Amino acid sequence: MPVIDIYRTLTDGEYTVAHSVVSDQDGPAAVRFELTRTVDGVVAETYANDEPWQAETANGHTQIDGPTTIDAAADTVATRQVVVSTVEDILRDGKFETLGDHLAGEDYIQHNPRFADGISGLAAAVTALAEQGITMSYKGISQTVAEGDFGYTRSEGQFGGQPFIFHDLFRVIDGKCVEHWDVMVPADA
Repeated sequence: MPVIDIYRTLTDGEYTVAHSVVSDQDGPAAVRFELTRTVDGVVAETYANDEPWQAETANGHTQIDGPTTIDAAADTVATRQVVVSTVEDILRDGKFETLGDHLAGEDYIQHNPRFADGISGLAAAVTALAEQGITMSYKGISQTVAEGDFGYTRSEGQFGGQPFIFHDLFRVIDGKCVEHWDVMVPADA
């Protein structure tokens, strides 16, 4: 039977997001984002997706490591604005020239196993994918959850020409995204 270890939980109004590792008898098997909307104490909707655990990553980080405690003193409204504008400008609109406006330069920490740290790591990975004919585009943000210095979006779009669901979690400091975790899966998964 799988074991689920929750690493991060954000709550924002009627939404709660859990960022977890799903393990089996052999250890970590998947990383999960689960978004739940609760109305009057009853679960109204839930979205959960798992992406396979990757033992080796382009950045040397796991898909789950990094800070787990929310900075409650951070401005949640500002965090939400930074995260939404980051996803819209870069991932939806493809304005890669704005990477430096949204991300913490070469200090940007990446937990997507495909991409190296820093703006240069993200740019190199996107370029390599494009050279292989693989594109990624977001149609738009379906849900946003922010608490303190953490902001999350759930989006739909395409990866490699196929419909995908994207869960993105960012940590924001001084108006820039300093860290990113995600799960991206085919829409029919």
